[in-house]
Amino acid sequence: MHSILNILHQHPEIVVFLAIAIGYAMGKIKFKGFSLGSTASVLITALVLGQIGVQIPALLETIAFALFIFTIGYKVGPQLFQALKKEGLHFLILSVFFCIVSLLTVIFLGKLFAFDAGTTAGILGGSLTQSTIIGTAQDAISNLNLSQSQIKLQQDNVAIAYAITYIFGIIGLIILYRLVPLILKINLKKQAQEIQEEMGSFDNEETDENSFFSNQKLDFRTYRIENSKLDNKTVSDLKKMFPHRVVVEKIKHDNKIVDAQPETIIYKQDVISLIAKPKVFAYAEKIIGPEVFDKNATNIQSEIVNVCVLNKQLVGRALGKIDKSLYQGCFLLKITRQGKEIPITRKTIIHKCDIFQIAGAKVDVEAIVEYIGFPERPTEVTDLITVSLGIVFGTLIGLLAINIYSIPISLGIGGGVLLSGLAFGWLRNLHPTFGQIPQGAQWIFTDLGLNLFIACVGITAGPQALHALQTNGGPILLAGIIVTLVPHITGIIFGLLVLKLNPVLLFGGLAGAGTSTPGLDTIQEESDSSIPALGYTIPYAIGNILLTIWGSLIIYLM
Repeated sequence: MHSILNILHQHPEIVVFLAIAIGYAMGKIKFKGFSLGSTASVLITALVLGQIGVQIPALLETIAFALFIFTIGYKVGPQLFQALKKEGLHFLILSVFFCIVSLLTVIFLGKLFAFDAGTTAGILGGSLTQSTIIGTAQDAISNLNLSQSQIKLQQDNVAIAYAITYIFGIIGLIILYRLVPLILKINLKKQAQEIQEEMGSFDNEETDENSFFSNQKLDFRTYRIENSKLDNKTVSDLKKMFPHRVVVEKIKHDNKIVDAQPETIIYKQDVISLIAKPKVFAYAEKIIGPEVFDKNATNIQSEIVNVCVLNKQLVGRALGKIDKSLYQGCFLLKITRQGKEIPITRKTIIHKCDIFQIAGAKVDVEAIVEYIGFPERPTEVTDLITVSLGIVFGTLIGLLAINIYSIPISLGIGGGVLLSGLAFGWLRNLHPTFGQIPQGAQWIFTDLGLNLFIACVGITAGPQALHALQTNGGPILLAGIIVTLVPHITGIIFGLLVLKLNPVLLFGGLAGAGTSTPGLDTIQEESDSSIPALGYTIPYAIGNILLTIWGSLIIYLM
């Protein structure tokens, strides 16, 4: 046993990655649909393993947190600027209100219970499940005029308070958003359906031969024309015979393959290839003739591409206002915003950097992709120059300080790197060939970066955890419950009475402001709709920024 402990002390990386491995495994365990998630599980595991007393190099924490916080800024930067536009104003106000209430609530409780600054910041981070607060708070604590032992104690308290309050930060919101509709007698499913109807569905427009909008699976089949009514007719005439939209891609006539255009003439015994939803093909043999296999007619290069919307003519417009002539032969399968799928309706407003997933024949897809914006094709290449320089600039910005009443106030390294990430994410929107960080790399930087940082923090704080839990565990948990609930409850009242927001969008917005994905999932489940995601994205960007800054601000205000 003694030799094992010696190995762990000499090689602390073993303990760090053990904490991550065990934490991730714990995070996958679900009980009645609930799981702690990777971050909380890694932190709890690290606090336990920290009882060994292993010393973790501070540089490792700093690098891991820098990668994480830069990527967060990079991802939410585009949505931040969208919030400043007219359509995002209500959600901007809601987000700022939520974050200010959160800050005032936790400071009041910190004073009431006589918590130190580190504990107070940790309560806010855990109660709102906002992990960035740990890094910015610990960074601010290191700049306080305290002894090294006091700095170490307060930094440890950040992680310990976070761990104590995190679980209710998840469970509390799930319970809250299941109870609030019952208490207020709000039928979320009905409200979501009303919004869907008001925004206009495309479901009744499938007979439109130029219809672009489809959120269902597509299929591809080939038929030989034996219906005499189609002889010497146009492709457009054929399409009108179907109750739902079809795309005619290829026509084989006299052993020659031609691309189908609306005005192309078709003849009996021609072979045609169709793209449509599977249900459409139930009518095909009756309308056209038998299904056949013809390798020449089926030699179509199809493609599904994710496209980042950059075209200024599209940004700010409703989907239903898109010129139909632009998307001949293509289907829009889904739209995602901040990683969340949003509903496809006539009045859905297109935001810059929304991701359109488009399917169709390659030649048709390539044409529309060029018009919409920048294709996000699978790639393994990450612009590490952008990442590295972004962290360098952010660190330098974070070191700048302004003296207020002889107290040096700064963004801190975490705040500076976040600001840098926001700027680089915005620049990436303007110049999509610049600063590419693929989705896979973003996941590594955020998820592994965060949990590597959390593991280091937890192991370092481990020796103090048991004592802190015994002395202040109850008050910290109570304060955490209050901080979780008060901003959401006051936000609901403010949103309904002052901003007059629809409850479905309001609840989604509050989940975003609190950066709570489990909260959004609960609201979408209760409403049986993806409509809440429309309210989530802008507040999510604002919440990530303000709550991260609050981590530093709490330290100075306490």
